[in-house]
Amino acid sequence: MNILRQIWNAIRDNLDYYFAPDKTRPTPSAPSAPPAPTPSKPAPLGLASCWNGPNAAERMMNTLSPRMSDETFAKRLAWMKGRGCNAVHVFLVNQGDGEAAGYAGWNDADLPVMLLRVQRLRDAGLVVIPWIIADDSKDLLHKLFADPVKLIGKMRGLLKDVPCVVIGLEMNEGGDASQWKGVRDAIRKYYSGPLGVHHTSGNSFPFASLGDVILGQLNPGCTEAQVKAQIARIRALGKRAVGFEYARGANRKLAQAALDAGAEGVGNW
Repeated sequence: MNILRQIWNAIRDNLDYYFAPDKTRPTPSAPSAPPAPTPSKPAPLGLASCWNGPNAAERMMNTLSPRMSDETFAKRLAWMKGRGCNAVHVFLVNQGDGEAAGYAGWNDADLPVMLLRVQRLRDAGLVVIPWIIADDSKDLLHKLFADPVKLIGKMRGLLKDVPCVVIGLEMNEGGDASQWKGVRDAIRKYYSGPLGVHHTSGNSFPFASLGDVILGQLNPGCTEAQVKAQIARIRALGKRAVGFEYARGANRKLAQAALDAGAEGVGNW
């Protein structure tokens, strides 16, 4: 009899649950996504992943481009967030380098879209690191060298509240020291924070004196030891280091090697 009474009491106490509408019943919570891997050391200049797909077909550095559709922009942003990125490197002027190229922040038609994209990236939790110009922009590069103060002035809204401005991509492929110094001095009229310089693959940094940060690059196929050696060389010059490009896509192992060697940011996360 005691057992029957216990069974009845249990049923009675749960009648509201069994006969309530489905919406009032507790439902199991959806399994949460596994947390993105975190670096072993702080990265004040950010964890970025700048390329994806065969031959780096997907270019996160071109996400400001008005030639990139909003749908594609959303996909690129989701991919970066899925990898645990907290920063994005972006070109302000890109004549012909990769996906959605053919834009310039000094063009009145392009600038509003670019400013809006910057805000969307920030709203998603990404720090934006602008690069003034891509290397496959020869005509626009000559235009920039001719009047850097005017043209960078038109883009000054894109230089606000950023942790670093990179003067140019593979600077040793176009322009001499005096021309790049002119660009550097023009940036300084609108931005007082750290400036970055970037060169072709290797350990020669002829424009190191123009910047506070050197963004390192080695040919695809490089080893963790080579990455660490390059970061050590950059730091030995008294410069801050970013392990920027060591593969044509995401490569967590090489990015982590750069951080372990003292890099303050990476581009292959």
